[in-house]
Amino acid sequence: MALPEHVDVVVIGAGISGINATYHLTREFPDKTICVLEAHEDLGGTWLIHNYPGVRSDTELYTLGFAFKPWTGKPYAGGDEIMAYLRETVEEFDLEQHFTYNAMVNTASWSSELQQWTLNGVNPTTEEAFSITASFLWMCHGYYEHSKGYTPSFDGMDAFRGEIIHPQTWTNPDLDGKQVAVIGSGATMATLVPAIANTAGHVTVIQRSPSYFFQSPNRDDLADQLRSLDTPPEWIHEIIRKKAVSEMETMTKVQMDYPDLSKAGLIKMVADQLPDDYDVDTHFTPRHLPHEQRVARILNGDLFTAIRDGNVTMVTDTIDHFTETGIVTGGGVTVPADIVVTATGFDLSVFGGVTFTVDGEAIDPSTVVTYRGILFTELPNMAWTFGSLRLSWTMRANLAAEFIVRLLHHMDELGASSVIPVLGDDAANMAVGPFIDSANFNPGYAKRSRHRSPRSGSLPQWQLDLDYWHEATVLPTAPLNDGCLVFTNKA
Repeated sequence: MALPEHVDVVVIGAGISGINATYHLTREFPDKTICVLEAHEDLGGTWLIHNYPGVRSDTELYTLGFAFKPWTGKPYAGGDEIMAYLRETVEEFDLEQHFTYNAMVNTASWSSELQQWTLNGVNPTTEEAFSITASFLWMCHGYYEHSKGYTPSFDGMDAFRGEIIHPQTWTNPDLDGKQVAVIGSGATMATLVPAIANTAGHVTVIQRSPSYFFQSPNRDDLADQLRSLDTPPEWIHEIIRKKAVSEMETMTKVQMDYPDLSKAGLIKMVADQLPDDYDVDTHFTPRHLPHEQRVARILNGDLFTAIRDGNVTMVTDTIDHFTETGIVTGGGVTVPADIVVTATGFDLSVFGGVTFTVDGEAIDPSTVVTYRGILFTELPNMAWTFGSLRLSWTMRANLAAEFIVRLLHHMDELGASSVIPVLGDDAANMAVGPFIDSANFNPGYAKRSRHRSPRSGSLPQWQLDLDYWHEATVLPTAPLNDGCLVFTNKA
């Protein structure tokens, strides 16, 4: 593949984070050279990979979309619509000239003497190797492993005569009239199941523990009203974006301050959609509190309609083992299945699976500490865009991009060739814990990856802030001369 020998900034990933980063870089630094390395054959990230039936956004596109590109459709969109929006954005702002596809980075080596990264990788299709150097490395690979989803190991899986599929690697099976067992309880299950319920012979959902669900129609009355008044799309986008953030902030505060009340309200919303004698206590009453994991959204009550119509059965139990023709639960329930879909989540992608070395020394991601959830100790000139967890990913991705741009401008003003966070005296003055605060947010992927993820400190500057609405008041003006960042001049 034809790559330049050296660029000012390499961005890894051409999904939402990478597109957003490239937009900011090209607008703020017209004289810098930029290269975006994407391991897949096309842009889109999540929305390129996921093509299972019913795939759609779980957050409204006014916040999942970019701040600089208005969304004009319904609040919640399917994967095809989102991909069309991303392609339109890239074309409108002439970003694809910076993209190189089929470029999987495997190693990144920093030289303090040369003040640059050397990236080595391979084309996954042709196995052609490549190498490129860069002054600054911006990781925009997202937050989960793209190559495969998370599927637990169950006894007897090898004996099952049907097909086992993870939604992340959907194979377009023939579902017509088939008995389908879907393992999982989150947003993927809630979007997939209604989409296949009328095609499959029957769908049985097997969940170890229920999730919380919030029901809404796929419309925004204020946006519709503003459109009727011929309000410019840019204004509508910004107004609804701010409204969505405010609503999520209020909801999160209520969930944290009044957990029992929030739990009761969410469960009642579900119960109202189901028959009076339905066992809501078993199938739709989670063990965790609402603020500890994302609340999945049901559009127009489609999942509950499928249950009411008799097309979907919920089974809340552990899985004991697979048989040749289905699954047996821990409670002894036999679920016949021709096809099993493991909607069981994903694994966190720590630094995109790239192996890092600094001056020949290997860097263990689990030993570094994050600076504001963006930079990391021991890793010069390296930033990771990690988006919002309670809100649309894009909101924090944009906040992080603005910080990184401000940092790069500051480095240019100083004549600095590198920057690295250093704990200094803070090391003795704070406790160190998980990258994602498990006391307030503890989904499965965060728990499974805790042992290999970066660390976070108890002082604000050494944390990943989970609440966008708070960080948005801090990060744009956070001082770059706070004593935590050490700048080096190559000369």
